[in-house]
Amino acid sequence: MKYDSSRIGVIQFGTEIKVHKDRSIAGLMGASPGASVSVRCALETLERCFPERLEQWKPQLEKMIPAYGKKLNADPKLAAKIV
Repeated sequence: MKYDSSRIGVIQFGTEIKVHKDRSIAGLMGASPGASVSVRCALETLERCFPERLEQWKPQLEKMIPAYGKKLNADPKLAAKIV
């Protein structure tokens, strides 16, 4: 259930990361978040909770995840390499 100002609430499907405005806590919301979204969720959590550290972490993230920050549909060679 998710708040909706025009109704009591709305049932939604999918996975969502909620981060407190002071970035002191984050949570993963979803019916059954699993392997298909786990890396995306982890990266989004890092990006939203630690934006000031991303530049420092970027080389290691790119080493671990060659497609990090890149559009695979714009780079067919990279897409073929990592699949």
